[in-house]
Order: sequence, then structure tokens, then C-alpha cells
Amino acid sequence: MTTKTTMTEDLCVRLVPLFRTLTLTQQRQLENQVNRRKVGAGTIVASPFRGTNLVIVKSGRARVYQLDANGNEIVQRILSAGDHVGEGWLLGIENKNVYVQMTTAGEVCLLSGADFRTVLQHNPEVSFRLLQDQARTISLLHWQTQLMSVPDIGERLISYLNRLRLEQGKSVLEIPLKMKDLASFLGTTPETLSRKLTDLEQKGEIRHHLRQITILTDLV
Repeated sequence: MTTKTTMTEDLCVRLVPLFRTLTLTQQRQLENQVNRRKVGAGTIVASPFRGTNLVIVKSGRARVYQLDANGNEIVQRILSAGDHVGEGWLLGIENKNVYVQMTTAGEVCLLSGADFRTVLQHNPEVSFRLLQDQARTISLLHWQTQLMSVPDIGERLISYLNRLRLEQGKSVLEIPLKMKDLASFLGTTPETLSRKLTDLEQKGEIRHHLRQITILTDLV
């Protein structure tokens, strides 16, 4: 079911840093162009076959993944409330192999390409933020490509944990991915990932409980 709203305290666009520089009036105008949908876990909200919308996750969680040549899923990102994906598609970049799937029930907001381009034309500060977001996304994909070139799965895991430690600024890490999705991100199986985590724990380098990992030593 598709609904629309202009309630200022409930605007989808206010969740997105990209639109926070707009005035409240501009945000309300943009919100009128947003399609809001309540969706269940497992719903595909973006794919190569579903148009070119900006997808804003208002509530719930979703994962962004691609399919490799064998049809296996390679997880790229996890989206939480306020996260978004699809700016490039709105600017004319073809979505050839990216899927966005809800991992929990929630609500998404979809903004069409024509409405988004109108925002960019009249708000240069949004264009600048868009470039920043794209640069961060490209950097993450570049790092993931470099990570996949490392032949040893254990080294990939250590590199991932070190980057996460830097990003979160602490030694007690909250893993944003489910273990099976982290295994996909690292290009391995959940069983192998579990063994590598156990190895690090037995060496006294980490302490692992569910999706929380405490770094006890410098990982090298």
C-alpha cells in the first residue's frame, strides 16, 4: 500500500543527511513526491527489474547485494533506518546487478528520478552532498575489491575488524552484518568464518559473543 504524508515530525526525507540542508518548506514539497510502503521481511525493494528509485529505509533493516557469475549473493551493505541507496540510478546509471532486500519488516520511502533531479537543479548543496555520498560508496567498494584479492580468509577477517575498529573508534565492536552476510562480504562460507573467529579467540586476540567482538590485542 502506498501512502503520503506532510507531517513534519514524520518526514522520510528528514532521515537522509542529503536533504537536511533543505528548508522545511522544501522538505515538505519533496515529501509529497515520496511513495511510502510498509513491507515484510524478504521483500525485494530494488533490483535491475524494478525501476530507478531512491530507496530510503524509514524503519527496519535491509541488505544490499550483488550476484556473482554463479548466482551467489555478495553482500555489500546493510541499511538501517535513515540509510538510503540508489542516487546513481536516479542520475542515469543503469542498475545491472544490485538488489536491496528487507531483512526485517519495515517501511521504505521511494523517490523517483524526475523528482530527485528537480531537487538537484534547485539545490546545489544537495548536489555536493550527493558527490560526497558517492565518493564514500566508491571507496567502500574499492576497499572490498582489494579485500577480495587477499587469498587468506583469516587476513581478510583481520582487515575487516581493523577497519571496523577504526570506524567505530572502540575495541568493543558491533558487527553490522549477520554472520552469513559477513561471510558473503568476505567471500567465504559461514562455517569458515566461524572457524577463523574461533582461531582468533583461542589465540586470545578477540572475545566473540553473537555479533559483538571485543578486540584484546593489536590484530596483525
